[in-house]
Amino acid sequence: MGVANRASKGQAARQGGASVTTVDRETRPTRHRDNWRFVAAILVALASALAVYILAEAGAGGAIGYALMVVLPATLSAFIAWAGSIGRDWSRGTFLAVPLWLAFAAAAIGAVFLREGIVCLVMVLPFWIGFGYLGIWPVYLYRRSRSRVDPATFRAHALLLLPFVALLIDHQLVPPRETRTVTRETIVDAPPAAVWPRLLDIPAIEPDEGRWNMSQDLLRLPRPVAARLIGEGPGAVREALWQDDIRFQEVMTGWQQGEALQWRFAFPDPSIHRRTDRHIEPHGRHLWIDSGGYRLIPLAHGRTKIQLWTRYRIATPFNGYAGWWGERILGDIQNNVLAIVAGRVENARSKR
Repeated sequence: MGVANRASKGQAARQGGASVTTVDRETRPTRHRDNWRFVAAILVALASALAVYILAEAGAGGAIGYALMVVLPATLSAFIAWAGSIGRDWSRGTFLAVPLWLAFAAAAIGAVFLREGIVCLVMVLPFWIGFGYLGIWPVYLYRRSRSRVDPATFRAHALLLLPFVALLIDHQLVPPRETRTVTRETIVDAPPAAVWPRLLDIPAIEPDEGRWNMSQDLLRLPRPVAARLIGEGPGAVREALWQDDIRFQEVMTGWQQGEALQWRFAFPDPSIHRRTDRHIEPHGRHLWIDSGGYRLIPLAHGRTKIQLWTRYRIATPFNGYAGWWGERILGDIQNNVLAIVAGRVENARSKR
């Protein structure tokens, strides 16, 4: 009796093992197909994104538009989440990771293959992450409400048409134009007469002059190396040399001895275009650095307030966001220049 029971149990175990093996063999091809379907979806998404990028760059509105900044990250995130969760029980964390991985992968591709600069990439990342989450949220809610995952991908493929529709809209829109002014100031323990000559010529700037700032130390924007004034009064030209052999001019349009300078920016050679992000060129279709100047304001006890201002124009669908960055980047550059001037004024007084 005992022998019979053990035999029957052994037979049942073998049958159970055989059934498990059979199930594994049946599910393995399904998983394999799902994996290949997901890889194919990634390739389709990449091809779609590159096509949108190329068409946006070739269009009148450039790459800074709703298609590339808003619609593309939202639809790509939704598409990848939909295709990736087919045949898989994705957790909430997996869904939430998609926009992050997508944004940083796009940044890496942009830096390595599309030669995008770090400033543009840093400015674009919040858009791609934020609108990526906006696109993925409906997919997550739909998947969570269904006990069985729908294997159909046609609806997901249809999502990839939306950026191309947005491109057509972008080409019809004229971005609003705004003029903005960024101003920074510092106070030195010297009268305006002692400060004035230090504004005109700034020769041989040492690497340890100036101050630390995010734009030039983290984002690696170039720093000034020297500035030389040719002539005097309105029409005089100050030739500026920055790191990476960047050269530009400041043509004087206002000259109040000991009180104020005003100039317009000129970029006569291509040095700055070779080094600067093409989307934020100083005389480009989205940004135009127009003019700048100094003001010297006398204070009590022989002190002087030095104000440095820069006026620029922007034309994008996101002028508020672009202006926020302009305030910080130009402000960092101005603070660095003011620190150089203030340091030289103080050094000149200490040597007397």
